[in-house]
Amino acid sequence: MIGCQPQENTTNQNDVSPTDQNASENNHEDLSQFFKPDKSIAKFLGDGNEFATYTEKTTWLDKEYVGTIVDNGGVTMMNIYKIGDDKIEIIYKEPVDHDATFPGLEEIKSMQPIETYFAKPIQVGTTFGNWKIVDTGISVETPYKTFEDVIVIEENGDNYVNRKYFAEGFGEIKTEYIMNTDQGEKYIVTSTLESITMD
Repeated sequence: MIGCQPQENTTNQNDVSPTDQNASENNHEDLSQFFKPDKSIAKFLGDGNEFATYTEKTTWLDKEYVGTIVDNGGVTMMNIYKIGDDKIEIIYKEPVDHDATFPGLEEIKSMQPIETYFAKPIQVGTTFGNWKIVDTGISVETPYKTFEDVIVIEENGDNYVNRKYFAEGFGEIKTEYIMNTDQGEKYIVTSTLESITMD
């Protein structure tokens, strides 16, 4: 299946890489590669929960700060990220009105980190907060396209596992929540990238 769509892969990667001008090579060194392009709207197809389907609008506030508005039909969340040399930090994460606008850059720059979202070195075993990189270089099929060189991070709780799948030039392409129920079954909720359009 991968061989059937090399043109699509090449075109998409060129179209949606927001920082080609800053990265001479497509490598794991530039953490700004782990976000979607400015003014893009990504749709995620959900399974297992009515709120697993959502849209994510990405806004580059400047080269160091990226904001997203995530709407799953139940709540609209505003997230603001700070991109550093060795990690990406979440500095704002709050429910907002559907038509909310981002704070000014001066206010954003005064915000303190809430948690680490992603960190280097990008290799199996790296930990940050409750998360750990558990896989790199894997292939992940989504309704949008098949991604190669995907990075997987994982958070383990008493009876659940959270996973996020990252691809360079796109950021999160899939999330997975797996909970062991009292009945001995697994309750699985996934959200997978379906489309990306420009606003």
